Amino acid sequence: MYNISIFRKPFKIKASTALLLTCCFFSKTFLAIAQVKTSKPISTKNTDPGSALLPLPQQMELTSKMFTISKNWKVAADPALAKEQANLQEGLKEAGLTLNNVSGASGNAPAIHLIVKPGSVNIGASVDTNRVALARQAYKLSLKSGNVTITANAAQGLYYGVQTFLQLLRAQAPKMQLPEGEITDWPNVEIRMIYWDDAHHLEKMSALKRIIKQASTYKINAFSIKLEGHFQYKSAPAIVEPYALTPAEYQELGSFANAHYVDLVPFLDAPAHVSFILKHPEYRKLRLIDDINYQFSVTNPETFKLLDAMFSELINASKGSKFIIMSNDEAYYTGKAPSEKAIADSLGGNGRLLAWFIKKMADRLHEQGRTVLFWGEFPLRKEDITALPTHLVDGVYNKEIAADYKKHGIRQFVYTATQGGEPIFPNYYPLHTKTDIMADGSDRSSGRVADMMKEINTAFTDNLSSFMGVVIAGWADAGLHPETFWLGYTTATAAGWNSKNMTPADASARFMHTFYGPAQKDMDSIYHVLSQQAEFHTESWDWIPSAWRPMIKGNSDSLFLQPERDQTLPLLPVPEPGSLAIANKAYPVNAERLATAKAMLPRNKYAFDLLRENKSRAKSQLYNLEVLESVAAICGQNLRMLVTLNQVTDLLQKASSTAATNSAQAVKQLDTAIDMISKLKHQRDSTFAFVEKIWYKEWQPVVEEANGRKFLFEVDDIKDHQPVRTVNLSYLIYRELHYPLDDWWNKVQEVRNEFAQQHKLPVVNKTLDWQKYR
Repeated sequence: MYNISIFRKPFKIKASTALLLTCCFFSKTFLAIAQVKTSKPISTKNTDPGSALLPLPQQMELTSKMFTISKNWKVAADPALAKEQANLQEGLKEAGLTLNNVSGASGNAPAIHLIVKPGSVNIGASVDTNRVALARQAYKLSLKSGNVTITANAAQGLYYGVQTFLQLLRAQAPKMQLPEGEITDWPNVEIRMIYWDDAHHLEKMSALKRIIKQASTYKINAFSIKLEGHFQYKSAPAIVEPYALTPAEYQELGSFANAHYVDLVPFLDAPAHVSFILKHPEYRKLRLIDDINYQFSVTNPETFKLLDAMFSELINASKGSKFIIMSNDEAYYTGKAPSEKAIADSLGGNGRLLAWFIKKMADRLHEQGRTVLFWGEFPLRKEDITALPTHLVDGVYNKEIAADYKKHGIRQFVYTATQGGEPIFPNYYPLHTKTDIMADGSDRSSGRVADMMKEINTAFTDNLSSFMGVVIAGWADAGLHPETFWLGYTTATAAGWNSKNMTPADASARFMHTFYGPAQKDMDSIYHVLSQQAEFHTESWDWIPSAWRPMIKGNSDSLFLQPERDQTLPLLPVPEPGSLAIANKAYPVNAERLATAKAMLPRNKYAFDLLRENKSRAKSQLYNLEVLESVAAICGQNLRMLVTLNQVTDLLQKASSTAATNSAQAVKQLDTAIDMISKLKHQRDSTFAFVEKIWYKEWQPVVEEANGRKFLFEVDDIKDHQPVRTVNLSYLIYRELHYPLDDWWNKVQEVRNEFAQQHKLPVVNKTLDWQKYR
């Protein structure tokens, strides 16, 4: 059996099935892509003035009659709304318009009026039964020539009304025109949360603020950040990494988030996914199993003591936050070790032991004023639900037991993900055709956005739970840049705001329009190219038992020892001494992969050129476009390497065939082959430097030592996270670095020089240093 957990949940398939899926993938998909066919791009050239709004408002009546906002307009608001006035002015300035503020009425001058009046906006139907919380976020936007009025029940609703107004205004830039009409809007559920994974990197403070503010403009109102060792814990100094946020910086970030009506939600794993703690010798005694750094012993009193202290530090550094996430994700082994088995049996099973631990920890967090999100999943069972405190909120929706959580009084989030385990770019538009199945058993033929929206809409339609929010995850621990997650973040949270009357294609088109601006050109086609080429990047190399990393020690089913998996390609041939004969006629890259790589190269250039054009068109999102450029560069380098390896093989075979009749020509062909590998290294190194330069613009350096602190380099015993393979960003070229081209280079050069001497031709003495990338 293979255990595949691309999307965070294990899915088992028989070996024969896995082989069949692989064969179908390479025979059907690659040949189709070799013809350079992609899905039809979504049209974003919509004359509808509301086509750039995301989320889609609940009630919207916009006419085709337009009016202009010019410099003679004012921004009129009560002095108590100075912050809201400033938020609007900031957005106007970004759109290229500066207006004067006036207090109260604007006289006869055309004006944008900001009004907060409790009870002024009535809300309609909603999934969430907490109507008071929803009403605080409601607003009404009235658009008339000479008079724009944004009315809300509370300041939060006014903020959201301002964002809708600004989306409309930016959509018509640079004309500064708006359609006449009216919008009345409110959310379907109270909380729209995104999960930001900083476990293996850390954005700079300026970047985190930009990210949080950007999220707020899409009415995302909760931002859960996973920091692991990137917080300066006084209670656990050993785990603090070279670059880590201080409590004061964390509080500064939380206050900034609150000013934009975003709850900065602390996140801490427990009892599993804690190798960042348990890899340290200081905490080895807290391991459930002595030689596995993956999971705490929940029955060890010192575990609770440490976690209580760490959670308390996060709470103290995030004053003003309502929520906290105690992630009991994938706590596979609870109750299985001898130290816990007896207690688990006495309580009624492994799930009941986990419920006991969750209650103990969650009650303590609740005492400190937080609403606690947890994951209601294996090994928790239906019969364990009643052992959980009712103040909890379940962050993982499961239709089979949703009604049982509701009956017990536990409210519910719908969880979905914009990415699962893809290491380069999310599979927004998968490479496979509609009839193909992904390796994890799921059919993602409709694309990631459609899949997320379906999960949310289906859960809301089932109406089996007491819903209060959605949480959208993206797992940067797979190695990709989280800036690639925004298409999923914005469209899925938009489904949490209003799940009606918006198709996945419409949601994606709205994202392209509002995120990149009205001047954007074919951005959706770039997402098609990057999605498919990133998937090919992963699938175009062979998986082998790793000779470079420690053994993995288990999965969701059981504990075992087996080699980790890494990727490589068949070796380049080495000519025989004297004759230059090639014994192995096989190519490193098979015909299907080579055809796909060649077909994808023009599309890669197309994406690069289009990204550069959009950079010149865009007034914002320049960094996001640079990150997409870096993804295109990573994919392009892989394509060039695959093609080059086979071209080198062709040259070696030509040298072999001409050796007996034209020794000089044979040596020349060998030299050309060697030079091609040298150029390939230069391309790889320059690509890596290009990517590193872009990512470090907003990231703190990923280093082994700085600021008086060291990073302990040790891999997870259970989970394989690519960034943990190296201390720095070189995990992005890990498989390339381990492809043994230095050995090939030295052998070929030795054969070449021996042959040259035999035929009185010059010898060469060059070095490759393939594993050196700086």
